[in-house]
Amino acid sequence: MKKIKYLLSVIFAIFILVACGEKKEETKTEAPVELKKVDFLLDWVPNTNHTGLYVAKEKGYFAEEGIDLDIKQPANESTSDLVINNKAPMGVYFQDYMASKLAKGAPITAIAAIIENNTSGIITNKKLNINSPKELAGHRYGTWDIPIELNMLQFIMEKDGGDFSKVELVPNTDDNSITPLSNGVFDAAPVYYAWDKIMGDSLGIETNFFYYKDYAPELNFYSPVIIANNDYLKDNKEEAKKILRAIKKGYQYAMEHPEEAAEILIKYAPELENKKAMIIESQKYLATQYASNKDKWGYIDPTRWNTFYNWLNEKGLTKNPIPENTGFSNDYLE
Repeated sequence: MKKIKYLLSVIFAIFILVACGEKKEETKTEAPVELKKVDFLLDWVPNTNHTGLYVAKEKGYFAEEGIDLDIKQPANESTSDLVINNKAPMGVYFQDYMASKLAKGAPITAIAAIIENNTSGIITNKKLNINSPKELAGHRYGTWDIPIELNMLQFIMEKDGGDFSKVELVPNTDDNSITPLSNGVFDAAPVYYAWDKIMGDSLGIETNFFYYKDYAPELNFYSPVIIANNDYLKDNKEEAKKILRAIKKGYQYAMEHPEEAAEILIKYAPELENKKAMIIESQKYLATQYASNKDKWGYIDPTRWNTFYNWLNEKGLTKNPIPENTGFSNDYLE
C-alpha cells in the first residue's frame, strides 16, 4: 500500500512539473515581441506618394521585421535638414531638392525611389489650347521661383522650339495650383500628375498636361525618394534593410490593391476623407507608376540619377558640381 501511495505521489509530482513547464512555455511564446521604434519623416502632408508606408504599417510588415515605424510630418524644418542633422534617421524627399544639399556635402543618401519615373510636368487650362511647352509663350506661368524649376521650363520650351522670354512669370502662393489656375490667376503651372492633375479632374476642371520627361529625358529624375542619414546607414545597415523590406511590401500591396490601399491611407489621414474620390483615382494612377516591375520597386538607375545631376552641373545650378554616383545607393534594397 505504501508503495502504491509513493508511486501515485511521484506520478502526481511529475504531472505538476510537466503542466507547469507547458504553462511557462505558453507564457514564453505568447509574450509580445519588443519592437524597435524608428522615426520616419514625410515631406509634406500625407498623400498617395506615401500610401505604401501606411499599408506596411496597417498590414504588420514593419512589426514582422521587429520595427515600429513612427511616421511623422516635419514641423518647421525641412525633412532633409532634420535627416542631415540626425534628428530623424529617414524620410521622404526629392532628387532635385537634394542637389543643393549634396553640393555642400550633406550626409544624406537616397536609398529607394518611391516612384519609378518622374510624374511631374506642366498643367494648363484646357480652354487655352496649350498642348506643348512651346505654346506656353505669351501665357502666364505660376512659378515657385526656384532656379531649377525655371531652368527646367526654359529647357523643355527651347527643346520644343519655343521662346521662354515670352512667358509671363506669376508668383504661385497657393498650396495647390488648381485653384489659381481655375480662377485665372495664371494659365499654367508645374505640378505632379497624381495630385493636382487628378484633383482638377475630380473637380470637373478641364486641363491639359505634359510630362517633363517626354520632352527632355535629362529631367526624368527621381521624385520622391526615401533618404537616410549616412551615419545611421553606417551603424544600422541591417535595420535599414528591414525597414525597406517592409516598405517595399507595402508599395507592392498598394500596386495590387489600389482601392484598399486608398482606404488605408484615409484611415491614417482622416483629413483626406472629403477627397476620397480623388484619393482613389490618384491611387489607381500611382499603382501603375510606383514600379513597372513590382519586384524592382525602389531601384535607382545610376545612369538616370547621374544624367540629371550632370544637367544641373552643366547649367551651373548648384554651388559646387555634384560628382557622379553621389547621393544614392541600392545596397539596402532586397
